[in-house]
Amino acid sequence: GKLASRLEEVKNPWRQGATLELSHNEAARLATDALLELGEKEYRRVLAEERELNFLSPLELRYIGQHAARSGSPDGPAERDCGDADAVSELTSGTYFPMMSDEEPPMLELGWPESPKRYGPSETQIYFQRDKSHNVKDLIRSLIDKAGKVIAIVMDIFTDVDLLCDLMEASNKRRVPVYVLLDEKNLEYFTDMCSALDITNSHLSNMRIRSVCGDTYCTKSGKKFSGQVLEKFMIIDCEEVLAGSYSFTWLSAQVHSNMVMHFCGRIADSFDREFRCLYADSQVIPCFSSPEEEGLAYYPSLQTVMAPGLAVGQRRSSDNSSSQSSNSVSSVKAAPGLASNAVYRVTQGSDRKEPG
Repeated sequence: GKLASRLEEVKNPWRQGATLELSHNEAARLATDALLELGEKEYRRVLAEERELNFLSPLELRYIGQHAARSGSPDGPAERDCGDADAVSELTSGTYFPMMSDEEPPMLELGWPESPKRYGPSETQIYFQRDKSHNVKDLIRSLIDKAGKVIAIVMDIFTDVDLLCDLMEASNKRRVPVYVLLDEKNLEYFTDMCSALDITNSHLSNMRIRSVCGDTYCTKSGKKFSGQVLEKFMIIDCEEVLAGSYSFTWLSAQVHSNMVMHFCGRIADSFDREFRCLYADSQVIPCFSSPEEEGLAYYPSLQTVMAPGLAVGQRRSSDNSSSQSSNSVSSVKAAPGLASNAVYRVTQGSDRKEPG
């Protein structure tokens, strides 16, 4: 197998190195399909047959086993279908393409500010939690407190009551629209917290809380599993962004070691774009849904996101390939009409020159 050959190559100091290959590993795909369809024993049999290494850790094997589902089965609110049976039978296993869905993506109906015109380099500050001169949770709370236009959050796990109260105060008392996207696999911890605090949808009228999952791997017969959204960032007024490893939990605030980056400037546009893509692929959470969310169109200003020559209401279709090449994976989260991530020149805050 490709991975086995690679390992032997790097272990032998006298063996000439080959050119780095970034292409798809067919043996790995066959073994993963076997794992989903028939279990770990068949997975190991295929590895032996293909002379390939065991590329999945015990943690990954457990994850796949726990979250495997049949296409069309009601296993979990965010388990997505891979398409109808006829279409799936013609495809190799790969990833889910949300832009091929017939459903209209949700609208940011609470409002979304226009991105300001920005000039010059972006700025960033990096905060390490081990540096006791800066408290990461206090930084997050201060940014929420000063928000005046919008707060948008993508989070893997959310159980911090302080931060929930800060968001409720911003949305209810200052009338700042708040959007929260939570990883579907850890959603139960957030809903359990709200239930324990007797927080209902009536307390969250100016907030939109939805679930989102990662890409979906699907076999030819329709067995599938979805990944998690492990991105963690917060957008404030489409002008500032806080991103890093920090989760909205008490443990992250008190004992876990984290780092965050505070961005200002044009680089915020990339996070704006990513949030819109994730929101378009998000799912309603029944206990937090409202009638206004149902049947709404896409973004509030379609002209700002549609590709040139693409009519309003028309959506660009994805390539009907599901191989796990870098091209197919990168296309999964591409919203219609949105350009790929730009490269920004970033100036660290402490390096800024004072005006003379």
